[in-house]
Amino acid sequence: MGTIPEAVAAMLAVDGPLPDDDHHGYEWKWDGFRGCARVADTGEARITSRSGSDHTHRYPELRDVFGAALGGRSAVLDGEVVALNAAGRPEFVLMQRRAMYEPTPELRAEVPVVYFAFDVLRIGDESLLDVPYEQRRALLAELVRPADGRLVVPPWYTRADLTPDQLLATAAEHGIEGVVAKRLDAPYLPGARSPSWTKHALRQTREVVVGGWRPGSGRRAGTLGALLLGAFDDEGDLVYLGDVGTGFTDHALDHLTGVLAGLVRAASPFVTELPRDRALGAQWVEPTLVGEVVYRRITPDGRLRHTAWRGLRPDRTPDEVRVP
Repeated sequence: MGTIPEAVAAMLAVDGPLPDDDHHGYEWKWDGFRGCARVADTGEARITSRSGSDHTHRYPELRDVFGAALGGRSAVLDGEVVALNAAGRPEFVLMQRRAMYEPTPELRAEVPVVYFAFDVLRIGDESLLDVPYEQRRALLAELVRPADGRLVVPPWYTRADLTPDQLLATAAEHGIEGVVAKRLDAPYLPGARSPSWTKHALRQTREVVVGGWRPGSGRRAGTLGALLLGAFDDEGDLVYLGDVGTGFTDHALDHLTGVLAGLVRAASPFVTELPRDRALGAQWVEPTLVGEVVYRRITPDGRLRHTAWRGLRPDRTPDEVRVP
């Protein structure tokens, strides 16, 4: 007894307009880090990132929250680790504080995290992967009884409750990232990006690999001015996607400056020749750092335009970041 179940690779949604019918359930799209919660019948738990890394050490306040909620049953849950702002809503900037620093008691008190469980994939020895989404959601509500605010089972809706347009309007009003539609009869497909799930985000975001940086000037002299961004193509080469010079908090600038100093390399990691003005004064780094930007559009030649930095993604690996 007491064995922690194996992790299940996350099922992923496709981007697109939300289906507006009676065959789908609708959930909020949460602004945090995806996490597979693996819980033994003793209550011991591990949280595995989408890339398969064990991130339990990042969230020590969540280690003992699952056992009481599951009543001594082992389980595998799918969900999101989020940091809530003063209004009680997930805020990605706060999650960045947890991503950048060790989870000291002081930081945990300042930026507590919560696990939002939105699916159940295993209970005891029974796999639920082939059980339709609608039934899994009912089992989740029945079997997971949160004992305190560190574990939340968020609501879901059908068209009888709210239409997709109403949900998106509510998301926009309350600063929620977006809405996900899931077919009521759909099984859980580990590791697949399936049209059974459709997501509609209210802002366009993209994961990127950092391949270099340009020094700042003026108020940002002595630190970075812009990050040079890329993604990997099918041949495994790093393709230049553009740069980002806005959206950095002072904490992010300090942290990134220190991290980048340890990744220096002599030559550009990009297979693409950068525009001269973008490469001027560039400092190259090993392409091991994954981040996320918000952007307005992608040009026909694949460059991101009007970008702003959102933060690091330690839950992703560089090989997951592909050319758009």
